Amino acid sequence: MKYQRIEKITAILLIISIIVINLATRNYAEAADKTVGIVVSDKNGSYTFYDMNNSTDGSATFEITSAGNIMVPLKKLVKLMPVLTYKYDSTKKTATIVNTSNGKKIVYTKNSQYLSYYSSSKAKAAKKTMAYKMYVSKTSSSVMVHMSSLKWVLQATGGYDYYTIDEMKTAGYDTSVYSGLILYNPYQTVTEIPKATKVTGISSTVKVTIPEGYSVAQIFDLLVKKGICASTESLYDAMENYDFTYYPLVSAIEENANRCFKLEGYLYPDTYEFYRLSKAQDVIGKFLRNTEAKLTTAKREQAQTMGYSMDEILTIASIVEKETADKDMMPTIASVIYNRLNIKMKLQFDSSIYYVERYIKPYISDDINRYNSYYNTYKCSALPAGPISNPGKSAIEAALNPATTDYLYFYSDAEGAYHFSVDWVNPNAISTNTDDTESNDNTNSMDSTNDTANNINSNTSSTSNILE
Repeated sequence: MKYQRIEKITAILLIISIIVINLATRNYAEAADKTVGIVVSDKNGSYTFYDMNNSTDGSATFEITSAGNIMVPLKKLVKLMPVLTYKYDSTKKTATIVNTSNGKKIVYTKNSQYLSYYSSSKAKAAKKTMAYKMYVSKTSSSVMVHMSSLKWVLQATGGYDYYTIDEMKTAGYDTSVYSGLILYNPYQTVTEIPKATKVTGISSTVKVTIPEGYSVAQIFDLLVKKGICASTESLYDAMENYDFTYYPLVSAIEENANRCFKLEGYLYPDTYEFYRLSKAQDVIGKFLRNTEAKLTTAKREQAQTMGYSMDEILTIASIVEKETADKDMMPTIASVIYNRLNIKMKLQFDSSIYYVERYIKPYISDDINRYNSYYNTYKCSALPAGPISNPGKSAIEAALNPATTDYLYFYSDAEGAYHFSVDWVNPNAISTNTDDTESNDNTNSMDSTNDTANNINSNTSSTSNILE
């Protein structure tokens, strides 16, 4: 027991040390993963956004060292700040930057990690250590310096700051593209990250495409990453507490304490355009207006004729959506669902289990298992308590127009071919792939004896292709 305790303590200390290291390097690691934006202030306090990440003509861009240091092209950067001047001495291999408003000066030397700092035109040089040496880029022949080194020549060293993804999200920046933001203010100390809506060079609106089969959790996360809302918390709060019952479809949803996310299934997959940092209720409202338009009166009457509510149709469509990427197979898979429902046979779809594990449990608190028996179709007697995704047009059409079959089972083989049957067949040629990089958990599993056949296919029609 004593040794076990020592091992546990050692493990805890190791985890803590890893966390500390990660926090110390998170700025550079995040920036190395994606790209970095830059915002520069003029003397009036107005900010402009610049992207120095890509170049087709060989001009200077950001560079990331193997250690994750973000390096900026000095001459190109100084041009964005009229208060600064740039001069390069090819003989001494030094770059000199002067602030014409306060006389501060810094001198970089090639391949040196130190710079000479002059606090005024008459002051003596003071040696300052940079996070990384100055060097000349091999691709653009530009002098490259660490992103923070210019702070010594600004009006105040606080005229420079670096912001991470979490900070960028609250200010409406696109963190699906940029993982860091450098801010320079040559004239005064930086106190906070400027709102993206106030920065020149950033569009006030954002286009976003919601893939078919995305869950509420995935949609909310994407909306925040794109800068449309400041936090997922605000979206969840609006979904649960804002009164959307003036939309007929929402009003028709029956009260059910066993339902997790009331609007799951009602955020229609489509391309939308939103203002940055929109109110959560306005964003959700735009989704619902589109859903109301797409689910026409004819479709609602058709559901009623079939003996199902529109909510039940969306639930069936959501399962179909998660079970296949093949739109031609959707009506037949829908027929399997209806055939099982008609004889009161459990649906037993693995996609319902994945929904609970991936898109409910990580996003709720308290008893995270409380929805298991209401959504897991191996446990619930009929349909789950609500949709398990937000289905697209083809899946909804399949739910409204299922094929006429007697099938109760299906699976897809290693080549992706679908096999349907009235009686259970042991699917020997099935591969298992639990990767969840695609929007759909296409799990074809139909077996009433729990000898489940699993096959999670890549849904090429529902990948996360976000249009800009």
